[in-house]
Amino acid sequence: MKKIKLTKYIAIVLALLLLTACSSDSSSSDSATKPVADFSFTNDGSTFTFKNLSTNGTKYRWDFGDLYFTSSEKDPVYTYQIGGEIRVSLTVTNDAGEEAFITKVITAPRIIIIDIKIDGEFKDWDDVAVTDQNTSGNGSIQKIKIWAGGSNVNVYLEGNKKMLLELARLFINTDGNTQTGFLHPMHWLEGAGAEFLFEGPIVSNGWGTFFDYTGTNGAWGWTVISGSGINLNASSIVSLNNTTNAIEFNIPKSQLGTLGTSVGIGINELNGGWGDVAYFPEGPKFSTLKL
Repeated sequence: MKKIKLTKYIAIVLALLLLTACSSDSSSSDSATKPVADFSFTNDGSTFTFKNLSTNGTKYRWDFGDLYFTSSEKDPVYTYQIGGEIRVSLTVTNDAGEEAFITKVITAPRIIIIDIKIDGEFKDWDDVAVTDQNTSGNGSIQKIKIWAGGSNVNVYLEGNKKMLLELARLFINTDGNTQTGFLHPMHWLEGAGAEFLFEGPIVSNGWGTFFDYTGTNGAWGWTVISGSGINLNASSIVSLNNTTNAIEFNIPKSQLGTLGTSVGIGINELNGGWGDVAYFPEGPKFSTLKL
């Protein structure tokens, strides 16, 4: 009788040991398949490319930290509309429903909101970089800023007291190619390639005329653009101090056809008698803004 009880006891102990071993093996297996969350990132300006470095995951949830969007993609690309330090989170889930979570801090560039109004108040140009400037100090026009972030090509000019813009010729390159369009015979704009020309007084918002280039082989040849909405909207000349004048104007993009990868401007300032006052920029090029 005692032998039977001992046998039963040994059997129970062996069963418990076997169960413990199985439980240990199961726990070890579960640990090997638990998800681990991790990611890296690179950015080009405000656009971030996230690289998922997680393991054992089958589902992913990204929170970009700006309260706008989430993503279930494995390696998302996201463009921020805000700047500064932002907390980005990734949740990884495996087939068993187990989750892992990680948060990292990124730094997005400051978002600059530029809203140019042609009103003779130039504060809205403060965050626009100088596109070109006259380094020699000669000529009436000394500096240009170009901004084309909206529906217009906006231009800010700064010069000395000789800059009056009673009359001017604006040569405009719209296709980004310096070898097409009008090629000025002088070194000033040689090879710059203009598709459009404005001729007239900038300051009056009056009778100035736009022309489309229709010449051949880069020679002079222009056709008047007629129709409604043909305009150049300008402020008056504003005296900034005892030595400096400034003006701003814009041209609707719709007036310039299909813009390429950049827009370039060259200016020939004239006096009231159509005599040359200045050329800007000085070298054989346009002042060019990449779009």
